[in-house]
Amino acid sequence: MNMPQPDPPVIRFMADAMLGRLARWLRILGYDTAYEKVITDEALIEQTVRENRWLLTRDRRLALRKLVRSRHTLIVSDDVEGQLHQLHRELKIDLDLTHQRAYRCACCNVVLTSIRHADAAPIVPPFVAQQYEEFLQCPRCRRVFWPGTHWQNLDRRLTAIRERSLDQQP
Repeated sequence: MNMPQPDPPVIRFMADAMLGRLARWLRILGYDTAYEKVITDEALIEQTVRENRWLLTRDRRLALRKLVRSRHTLIVSDDVEGQLHQLHRELKIDLDLTHQRAYRCACCNVVLTSIRHADAAPIVPPFVAQQYEEFLQCPRCRRVFWPGTHWQNLDRRLTAIRERSLDQQP
């Protein structure tokens, strides 16, 4: 994992309550993605408009609301890979973890900052401190992240989604 430069993707998302897993994936990819587990439709729409976000929803009735008609994607798939595939195909979002960009905390949506190995070592498992040199931390929740095997698994899954999109091009 190369230390990213704070240059997040331009599109900002608002995910409805049915898209929590998708919101986490988008944050990991560096996309500013607002998400609330419990929120009224009115508050969701108001925040989407106020913060100039693109609404991601599974709710057909919500997608028909006048204020979000030109600023939403109706997500059709139940699984996160299908959802990412749809966004990659329709909105051309970048699904490549190797591109330089600011990663975000999957929980807080805050841009992660690089921390020194010496600062990370006391708060990560000892074998992690021995195995990795690069660490990122969320300034809000203080969680620490490193390029472990989970990172390679995420990259493999995203590569498969990108390849699926290539196979389906006309």
